[in-house]
Order: sequence, then structure tokens, then C-alpha cells
Amino acid sequence: MTEAVADSRNNASVQATNDDASASKLSCVKKGYMKDDYIHLFVRRPLRRSPIINRGYYARWAAFRKLLYQFLDVDKKADGDAPIKKQILSLGAGFDTTYFQLQDEGKAPYLYVEVDFKEVTSKKAALIETHSQLRNKLGELATISREKGEVVSAHYKLVPADLRYVQQLNDIISVAGMDPRYVWGVRSVSACVLSVCFNFSLSLSCTDVSCEICYYSNAIDNLFEDIRPF
Repeated sequence: MTEAVADSRNNASVQATNDDASASKLSCVKKGYMKDDYIHLFVRRPLRRSPIINRGYYARWAAFRKLLYQFLDVDKKADGDAPIKKQILSLGAGFDTTYFQLQDEGKAPYLYVEVDFKEVTSKKAALIETHSQLRNKLGELATISREKGEVVSAHYKLVPADLRYVQQLNDIISVAGMDPRYVWGVRSVSACVLSVCFNFSLSLSCTDVSCEICYYSNAIDNLFEDIRPF
């Protein structure tokens, strides 16, 4: 088997975890563990998960949601009366619907950026374009490209990348239009980085991406990774 074929199969395997995760989230929603009015739009074949799977997904969702609210609810001011511009960078975002939920809750940050393989972002871009419930939350000036796997609006961006090449992180921040003041750590901008089973799925060391993130002195890194079984 050539290296290219092996790499392609590995990519497909990693991307398939997105479909599995989305089906599991929908199972949780249907059983009343959590609320998500949009996940059903991303699932073609609903599945009924066992209670232990439902509870595991709920625990993860609840933990991340608590941390996310803590970040978004900080009501500090900077530069006189100017509010802090909150930014969220979601690595390996898959079909996550957090941005749309935050819009409904009135908690959406100034900028929400999602990153994943182009094969995943292309599908997500197509679904966002298809469903008005999602598309209408992006504003009239939003542009959606299924071919490029990109969605660009004033406060939400979906960007394709292969983050096994960690050096692309700087490029993503630039392409996504994240405020450069955040990069240099100026206190008028604050950022939160989310990643769930990201380093594990791509066979990265947890420090590979986290060290890059730590370069930005005003960022918070929320990381959830599998550690066992080996």
C-alpha cells in the first residue's frame, strides 16, 4: 500500500468520526439529555445510542458548555468603555452547531471560527446553504462556497485546513480575519480555543497545537482528549 493511499484511508477514517459524533449528539437530544435545535439537520441516519454513550456525550457537552459560558460571560471592559471582542476558534469542528445555539441564546461572540478537513467543511457549507434556519443566522452579506468548503460572514467563518501541518494555524487566523490585536495579546481582544478529540484523531502530541496556541498570550485553550485505552 502506498503512503498516499494509506494517508487517504486514514483521513476518511478520521472524517467518519464526525458522522458518528453527530448521530450520538442527536441521540442525546432525542433522549432529553441536552438541547440542540440544529443537529438533526446534519444527520442522515439517526441512531439510538446506549445510555452510557448518551451520558458520556452529555458529560462532555455540559463540561464544555460551562467553560464556554464562563468565557463569554466575562463582562470586562477595555479601552475605556469598549467591550472585549470575544473570539472562538474551534479546531476539528465537524458538524458542531454551537455557534447557531449561541445565536439563539444571545451569547454569540464577536467572531466564531471553525476549522476542519475540506471534505468536512464542504459538506457543512452545503448544509448551511441548504437550510434557511442556519443560513439566515449568518446575515445577508454571507458568502458560502461548497467547492472551497468555506463560509464567510461578519461573525462566523468556516475554514478548511489539514492541521496535521501545525504551521497552518497562523495562516488560518489570518485567513479567518481574527483580530490581529489578539495575536499580539492586546487586552481589548480575548479568544477561546476549543478542541475535542482533535490531537488524538490526528495522531498529534497534545503539545503540538497547544504550544502554538500558547504563543497568543490572551487565549484560553479548552482541550478534551482520549487518553485510554492505549
